[in-house]
Order: sequence, then structure tokens, then C-alpha cells
Amino acid sequence: MRKPRAFQLGEPGRAHFYHVVSRVAGREILFGDAEREAFMEMLFKQAAFSGLTVIAWCFMGNHFHLLLEVPDQETALAGWTDDELIGRLELLRDDLATRMQLADAAMFRKNGHAEGVAQIAAGVRARLFDLSAFMKEFKMRMTGWYNQKYGREGTLWEGRFRCVLVEGAEALEVVSAYIDLNPLRAGLVTDPLDYRWCGYAAAAGGDENARKGIERAVFGPKEARVKGTKRPSWSKTVAVYRLLLYGLGEERNGGVSVDGTEKAKAGFSPAEIGEVLAVGGKLSLAQALRCRVRYFTAGVVLGSGGFVNRFFEGKREFFGEKRESGARKLRGAEWGDLRTLRDLRVDVLR
Repeated sequence: MRKPRAFQLGEPGRAHFYHVVSRVAGREILFGDAEREAFMEMLFKQAAFSGLTVIAWCFMGNHFHLLLEVPDQETALAGWTDDELIGRLELLRDDLATRMQLADAAMFRKNGHAEGVAQIAAGVRARLFDLSAFMKEFKMRMTGWYNQKYGREGTLWEGRFRCVLVEGAEALEVVSAYIDLNPLRAGLVTDPLDYRWCGYAAAAGGDENARKGIERAVFGPKEARVKGTKRPSWSKTVAVYRLLLYGLGEERNGGVSVDGTEKAKAGFSPAEIGEVLAVGGKLSLAQALRCRVRYFTAGVVLGSGGFVNRFFEGKREFFGEKRESGARKLRGAEWGDLRTLRDLRVDVLR
């Protein structure tokens, strides 16, 4: 398989879901409570401007995970006027560069300089409903805030973000749960409810956007539901989601975390995973979500077999002539009907 980066926009004319991950350069533990709080605020402000929906999120000490819904750009922008595009900048008015753009636009209007107004509007248009533009701006804002706070210079991030196209209710639920379980896998908490920088804890605290994200992950996109069905209650939604989050197996001691505290429920060790796989066994889905799952960060596409195969056929020119189909089974656990585009063979669970 070649050029996976070219796949990330998915097929045109429809919204898509993406699991994205980005880590700090050197993977040092740089983010404390203040940083994670600030980054969450930046996330939702940037998402509101960019037109993306945050389904799930988790900010850790040196990286973050997001599950994002990205509308089709051409469809979403149909009919927008230059004034509407420029008005979108008001959502980022706290930024100096944005205030300067708004001032320029006001000056151009006053002077009857239509071309100048159109140029600013075109620049805004290119930034909306686009995953790469969103991630570039979001990470730049995080870097600017962090560098100013600590008097540092230079990049904060380890290269570009990693991204997997996710499709279908089953895949969305699994990836969302995987994201919420990050602090548990790291041994920072024994319950994701105790980690306030993830979507599940925010939802449990009453955050309406977080609850809508979990509902979307559990029951799939609203557009895919049977017409006339009501929105599921939060109690029903969280009951379904908790079954996946809390089917975690026995409690075990996980050693010591980077901040010196004892880990209560860490992920399975490589030796434990190896023992299961060596005898031809498989972990349960809940057990697998306690491990680092490479399919969720390096599988390129994750969803039903039908979806992965359709994606493969639409991008046939990127693959070798000998490859006949796109969908590949996931190894190492009971993954149900989930399939991936990349057939990872080494360290799929860590």
C-alpha cells in the first residue's frame, strides 16, 4: 500500500469521522492541569469556527486524542456569502491576527474595496470544514499559548498528526471508548469519571456537547436513524456506553506512573498479551481497549467490511496490482464486524 496520507479526506459529498492523535516533540510530559484546561477551551472554540463536531476527546500529559466529525466542505459552504464568511471570524476575536483581519474587512467595506473583502472571505472559506486546516490552527494556538506561558520558542509537536478514517456506529463507539480509557491505560485513574479532561467525565458532569458526542458514538449519526425515532435519553445512552467502558477485567497493580504515583489498573503487559496470542487465543473487546491498539492510529480506515472495501475500490490506484480487496480482519481480539484497511502484523496490541 502506498501514500496513505492521500486517503484522509474520504469520498466527497458526505461527512466523515476521524480519530486524530498528536504528540509533543520528544514525548516529554509537559501538560499539567492548567495546560489541559486551556487546551480544552481552545478545542471547542476552534471547532466552532472550523465547523467540526467533537465526538470524543482526551488530553494527556504529552498527547491528545480527538474523534471528529468533518462535514463535506463543498456541501457545507454552499450558498455562503462573503459577509457570512467574514462574520465567522468573530468566533476567534480574542486572537490579535483575527481582529486585524476584521478591521481590514471593515476598512475595505467602508472604502468600497470589494476585491479586498472577497480575498479575506476566500481565506476564511479555505479554513472551514477541513480537517487539516483545523488541526494546523488548533496546534498552532496550543503552541503559541504554551510558548508564551513558559517563555520558550519553536515547535511543540512531533511532526504531523496521525489520523484514521472511522465509519459506522460500531467503530465510532469502540474508538470513542478507547479515547476515554486513555487515562486508565496510563494508570492515572481507576475510573475515567475521575479524569476531567476526557469527554466521558465531561458528559457525566452534565456537559451537553459531551453527551451529544457519546450519543452520536453509541447510536450512530442522526441522519442514519429510522425517521421519526426520538433522540435516546441520556440514561439509556450512558448505560450502553458504560458496558463497554467498564467491562475491564480484573484489577491489577500496574507499577508506578511518570508522576510517581502507583498505577491501579494499567493495560495488559506485553508478556500477558503474548501469552494469550501465543496459544491462539484472543482478548475480549473490553480487554483489548485496555491496551494501545495500533489499528486506531495506524489502520488508515476502520469500519465495516463493506465500507473499507468501497473505500479501497475508490482509491484503487494507490494499491499494488496483486491486492484484490480492501477489508482486513483485526488481529488479537474479538473485534466483531470491524475491519481495517492496513493488515498490521506486529505489535497490534501493546
